[in-house]
Amino acid sequence: MWPMTCPSPFARHVLLALLCLPLCSQAAGYVVRIDAPSALVTLLNDNLPLATERQEAPVADGDLDVLVRTTPESARKLLETEGYFDARVQVRDEGGSPRTFRVLVEPGKPVQIGTVDVQLKGALAKEPDVETRRQAILTQWPLQVGAVFREADWDAAKRLALQSVTADRFPLAQIESSQAEIDPVAHRARMTVIIDSGPLIRFGELQIHGLNRYPATLVKKLADFRVGDPYQLQVLQDYQAALEHSSQFSGAVVSADLQHVSADGVAPVLIEVSEFPLKKLELGLTYSSDVGPGGRIGFDHNNLFGSGLTGSSVLRWDRMQQTLNLGIAMPRTADGYVHTINAAVKQTNIQSLITQSEELGVWRIHRNAGDEWRVGLNFLRDAQHAINEDTQVNTALLPTIGMTRRAVDNPLRPRAGYLLDGTLSGTIGNWLSSTNYVRLYARGVQYWTPFSSALGSLMARLEGGRVWASNVNDVPSTELFRAGGSNSVRGYDYQSLGLPGQNNSVIGGAVMVTGTLEYQIPVYKDWALALFSDAGNVSEDWKSFSFKRSYGIGARWFSPVAPLSFDVAKPQGGKSLAWTMSLGLAF
Repeated sequence: MWPMTCPSPFARHVLLALLCLPLCSQAAGYVVRIDAPSALVTLLNDNLPLATERQEAPVADGDLDVLVRTTPESARKLLETEGYFDARVQVRDEGGSPRTFRVLVEPGKPVQIGTVDVQLKGALAKEPDVETRRQAILTQWPLQVGAVFREADWDAAKRLALQSVTADRFPLAQIESSQAEIDPVAHRARMTVIIDSGPLIRFGELQIHGLNRYPATLVKKLADFRVGDPYQLQVLQDYQAALEHSSQFSGAVVSADLQHVSADGVAPVLIEVSEFPLKKLELGLTYSSDVGPGGRIGFDHNNLFGSGLTGSSVLRWDRMQQTLNLGIAMPRTADGYVHTINAAVKQTNIQSLITQSEELGVWRIHRNAGDEWRVGLNFLRDAQHAINEDTQVNTALLPTIGMTRRAVDNPLRPRAGYLLDGTLSGTIGNWLSSTNYVRLYARGVQYWTPFSSALGSLMARLEGGRVWASNVNDVPSTELFRAGGSNSVRGYDYQSLGLPGQNNSVIGGAVMVTGTLEYQIPVYKDWALALFSDAGNVSEDWKSFSFKRSYGIGARWFSPVAPLSFDVAKPQGGKSLAWTMSLGLAF
């Protein structure tokens, strides 16, 4: 056992001094209060060293003295970024516990933009549109004459000016010099930017990477430019979008290789694509409260005959309807159009009306962001009969134009925005048609959240259709209207609203209107409660039209795939309740 000894008096003093040394070298915590216009307080609080250093670690006494002494100069430099070049700043030590430093700021009058001068040099200076482009830069210039000078806006203005030049013919342009001359007495700024455009660049050969399954011609056909055309950034972006929307590619990156520009100003175009599989088989089970359980088999081939054609076939069936769809789509053109040939065979037995129909159509479709435009020629033949009754066969050859627009904030859980869809078609006299008629169909959905999303959203749906015919009885039954069921007038059976036919069947009418007003109330995460009222009907003409109404309550699950709706509705004047279930938006 070691003997215990007490330290000598000298040792005790040395030990005490060492223990006290770190404590005595640190300043106690302090508070910084900034007296300045409210618009500047955040800037100073977030960037002034006197305010920020104390948040990171304790500040030594010597360092604190330096921070206090340099605060006026540091604050003035920060204020200059907001346009204040003659600010007065004082720091007052008010003592207390904790120690308080008050920063007094008098920003003075801000500097305003006096003149803006943009000069374009290089090959662009010899182009006939050089003055037009210079004026365009000045028009878009964020810091207009009279505006308060801000350093962030000054940097943004220079970037915007350079982007304006690089996007059109001169991607190698650079800012040669830029200067903001500040007159603190007159409170005016003179701004000068000189941009050297560099050489005019033209598109070179396409260099395609990532192709394994599909021919290079598929990629080349979508290019809306030729070798030798002047460089345009928008052209490359449109080309990339066209590749991304094609059936063969899941992704694409398109750029000009500006690192390998030839002596005569030609830049190769680099294309990197990611391919979809050549063939795709889909098997699925379906369920709807309208038609019950069903199934689906789909098969796609993305390169028919090695020519880039896309072939698709889909077989759907349930207890009320069976459908076979066949289609061939040509590669998307450089200007965004897709041309298709479609055929369909369908058999239905709904509300005691049995229908067999065949369709053949050619279509020209253009998609851009949320818009789709369709123009086509469709031949339709259908045979319909009620149970144990004679069959009636009708035909129609229909030029058709249609439009769909989707403009919602969230496609899976919309709270604001709208959806629109419309189709106008008509026969060419009686040519290949049982009768002469015109058909108009339109529908729309509006979403509105008047307050916060936590308080719920309103949804309004309106659908309408009208057929003008020489003889309605000779119009194909699939061209007339029936209503009822989910996404229509809930509380009534699927397509039970129509005209009375033989043997208690329901046939289509020439006039149809349905509508919904629904209030969705969030209850838990992706779940919502829905209160709704539906109205609508089908009739032979407007004179005989009258609304059928229903009211109900439902649940909404906004799943990662699509919204799932479960509703219970009661028809006005009825005693029984009817339930419906649907997947997708009410559109």
